[in-house]
Parts: sequence; structure tokens; C-alpha cells
Amino acid sequence: MKIDEDIVLEKKKIRVKIKNLLDSLSAETRKLKSGIINDSLLKSNEYITARSVFIYHPFRKEIDTREIIKDALAKSKKVILPKVSGSELKIFFIKDVHKDLKPGSFNILEPDISSCREASLNNIDLVIVPGLGFDLNFNRLGYGGGFYDKILEKLARKVKKIALAFDLQILDNIPSCSHDQKVDIIITESNIYRDLTIDN
Repeated sequence: MKIDEDIVLEKKKIRVKIKNLLDSLSAETRKLKSGIINDSLLKSNEYITARSVFIYHPFRKEIDTREIIKDALAKSKKVILPKVSGSELKIFFIKDVHKDLKPGSFNILEPDISSCREASLNNIDLVIVPGLGFDLNFNRLGYGGGFYDKILEKLARKVKKIALAFDLQILDNIPSCSHDQKVDIIITESNIYRDLTIDN
């Protein structure tokens, strides 16, 4: 049986592989596929019925979530974004993407705490979860900081966790450590995968 230390090393190798695959996507292809994935999310019952959405601002080669953020704000949903604070994520409501965000850790746009109100986990109806890789057992490979695992484990079971990913980010198996948190749904440009073992 693999111990967590072995799994950490294995994850590092997989991260490099996936980053290289993402780098191979042209900007045009990434935009096209992001649009398809975003459209599937916006049409999902989970998104339509959510009053509040915890979502990330896109970073590097991830799915572009900016249209989702705009749509949620336009539909008067409460939009919550993360801000790195030490080894933790703090979460804040935003109302205006132009006024409420500024570059933060890793140069990612984050809520400006001088103008944004802090949220709590109880405010979240739906989470859009970032990640580098996923498998069809709904395991998630993050970027290595463990920021989201700490939040996901504290959420109520009813809060759905949706991952947006390109098909190339779906692997046969993602090695999992004891603290890793799974997602409930994975949306790619060609499929929507749902974990049918959980209560819906």
C-alpha cells in the first residue's frame, strides 16, 4: 500500500505531465472549449438553482471562468471568490469584477479586502473547484497547496462541488492522499460526469 509520501511524488510527476498538455492547447482552442464547458455549467440545475456560487478566477491555462462570474452577477447570485491568506483561503463576496479584484498571491486576481465583505462557508450553495487533473472516481489533483481540500472538507454534504476540466485533464487514476477531497460532478467539453453514489 502506498504511503502519502509516495503519492506526493507521484502527484508531482502527473502535474508536470498535465501542465505540458495544457501548454499544448492553442489560445483559440482553449477559448472554444472553455465556452462549451461554461455553457454546460450555466445550463445545469445545480447552477440554475444556486443562490450563491463560490468560484475561482482563472489562472494560467485553466478553464476561463470569467463568463460564469459575469453571468452569476447579472442574475443577482451571490458570488464568492477566494483570497490566499498564509496557508489558508479566506472567502469574500464580490459585486463588481472591475472594482473588487486586484492581483494577489501568485498574481491571481483576488477580492480586495478593503472593499469586499468576508463570507462564511454557510453562505455557499455551489462550489466551482479548480484542479489540474481528475479521474472518474472523482478524485482531484490540485496545485499542491492543499488550499481547497481544507475548505471542501468543511462544507455541508448538500453543497455540490463541480470541477470544470478539458478532456485531456481526465486521467485513468489520480493518486489520492488521506486528506484529499473529491468532487461530485466533472464537466468537460464532451461529457458531464456525475458521481451517482452520492445523494442528489
